[in-house]
Amino acid sequence: LFALLAAWPGRRLLAGVSVAWPQASGADVAAFLERWRFSRWALLQQAYHALHELVLAAWYARPDSWPAIGYPGPPALG
Repeated sequence: LFALLAAWPGRRLLAGVSVAWPQASGADVAAFLERWRFSRWALLQQAYHALHELVLAAWYARPDSWPAIGYPGPPALG
């Protein structure tokens, strides 16, 4: 999925974003995600949910995000 979205043809045809991701506006990215989230094609909905879960997992795995959710961190062993 990441390789497909990284390449211009996949990004343009599937996501509707014609510029590289660093140059894409927040509105372009939000629109792409909303199109996939509510797509009539189950495959695009599944791809949206996969991206969503990966982003959430990456955020929750960062120790600097734990205070925002009140998580004290893993228990100390030993």
